[in-house]
Amino acid sequence: MTERVSERVNDRVNQHGDAASDPVLEALWERALAAWEDDRGHVAVLEYALRTQALPEVAGRYRVLVGDPERGVRAQKRLDALIAAATATLFATKTPKPEKIPLPITLSAFGVCAVLLGWLAWALWGPR
Repeated sequence: MTERVSERVNDRVNQHGDAASDPVLEALWERALAAWEDDRGHVAVLEYALRTQALPEVAGRYRVLVGDPERGVRAQKRLDALIAAATATLFATKTPKPEKIPLPITLSAFGVCAVLLGWLAWALWGPR
């Protein structure tokens, strides 16, 4: 059964290309598959994926296993943990709220616009 699951995951990896180029991720993933019930392997995969920004690849691997009758429940739990980690990373990298424009700059812009509009009005309706 493990060989079939490994083949399905490897087929997905080969289909999308670049994931097979990371030997550390491959080794961690194989270790997690070999000791499926041990959380340490899954935690190591998650930590590595966070460090290398490979969360989509790892999430895809777990997504393939969600339909598996033996590994589906744990795969769904790991997928939920990945989503939580990705959300936390997204909130941690949130851009700060833009600062309010200082009043002198706003008043200067308003003054320039008022002068230009006055000049335009004088040019259109002023003495000829």
